[in-house]
Amino acid sequence: MRKSFDRHNKWMVFAVTGMANLVVSFSINSLTLALPLLKNVFGVDQSTVSWLVVVYSLIPCCTLLILGRTAELFGYKRQFKIGFLFFGLVCLAAPLLSGNIGILIVFRCLQGLGYSIMISITQAIVSRSFGESERGKALGVNSIFVSIGLAAGPTVGGFLLTYFSWQALFYFNVPFCLLGFLAAWFILPDDTVDAAQNRRMDLTGVISLALSIGIIVIALNFISSPGFMPIPFLCCLITGAIGLIVFIWHELHAASPIMNLKLFRNRTFSLSNTICLTSYLVQQLITYLMPGYLINILLLRADTAGLMMLASPAFMLIFSPIGGSMADKKGTRLPAGLGIASIALGCLIMSFLNESSPFFIIIVVLLLVGTGNGLSVSSINASIIGSAPAESAGVASGMLATMRNLGQTLGVVFGTMILTVRQSAYHNVAENKAYLFGQRDSYYFGIAVLAVSLVLVTLLPGKRPGYMAG
Repeated sequence: MRKSFDRHNKWMVFAVTGMANLVVSFSINSLTLALPLLKNVFGVDQSTVSWLVVVYSLIPCCTLLILGRTAELFGYKRQFKIGFLFFGLVCLAAPLLSGNIGILIVFRCLQGLGYSIMISITQAIVSRSFGESERGKALGVNSIFVSIGLAAGPTVGGFLLTYFSWQALFYFNVPFCLLGFLAAWFILPDDTVDAAQNRRMDLTGVISLALSIGIIVIALNFISSPGFMPIPFLCCLITGAIGLIVFIWHELHAASPIMNLKLFRNRTFSLSNTICLTSYLVQQLITYLMPGYLINILLLRADTAGLMMLASPAFMLIFSPIGGSMADKKGTRLPAGLGIASIALGCLIMSFLNESSPFFIIIVVLLLVGTGNGLSVSSINASIIGSAPAESAGVASGMLATMRNLGQTLGVVFGTMILTVRQSAYHNVAENKAYLFGQRDSYYFGIAVLAVSLVLVTLLPGKRPGYMAG
């Protein structure tokens, strides 16, 4: 039997999971700043260079659940050590070997795979290290490192690009990966697996899940592409949907399924994953739209805009442990409901922003969003992990990470689509006004999605996250 993660040095677990969250979160936004530079360096167009961003989220969408299962089969500690080494080697090799944009995109795919190896199990490791009375707070503390990584992306990344080169964005991660590997080696307890345990991997489930999610994400990216073509979009969407149906049918009949679909019979698990998806969708929509408003409409410099954007992750850092503690004591409804309502209020205020909006209003909006993210994310994470049995913690953690990543991907897709379509609909007004109207309509969409999330929150059982609701 695998030994459980006991209470010995339990807070040191954050040295491992935090380092993983830090490097992968930093890599989400830091390379985005370098896209104009890379476009000129490699002599390619915008649509080509944009794949550097798309594949980093696409690969985890396809692989997070799979790698959550591999940790259950072969051990969490082993997978974490492999993940840090793999991510670090990719970050070291990418700038050295990328002679053209195609090779760099391949390395970015590999970086996304390294993301999945580690992030698929961070929530499970934290959950297994703490009891039910502390789980929400612990997951909230774990979210702090995500906030730090997201905040460091545009700020540290901008500094590295200004004073060094785009290669420094990759090299920056290498020492942190080495520290993470050493921390995993010496801090995490051994979690050996019984040799008699069935270690078979469900290859049919792996392939059908990866292909279906990947094809659906590609289909959604067609929507926001210039010269949208409905036939490729519909073909990809239908193919992806068929793949998901095949995956579900197979998993219900497989002897060793990659995912126990019976988990979704648990109302708490199903509702919490849906709320996770919708809330992350709106969070990323805001993160995606705000820099464009600050730079294109208010005409701020990139470094100034980046400093203003720090307000949101800073308050998320503060309120994540608070939201987790509230979930431990009061259940998920209160912190999740307050958090989602705070984000919705921020969206509503942002829909009224214009060319002359004072800076303090923007800061207030970012504080509302950061507070809401902190309260809701930690409590929903605790609800997902706590509603799954201990033996399925890896799959639950992988599902949580998949919902987060898919939500972030959809946030960018829908943000781009609504902004582009609605902006063109206001062709009879000035360009800046058309942009503001398109941005306003995007935020209206975000408010509608959050309203659905609030309804789902009220359906959650009024128990602590560890309660196994039926």
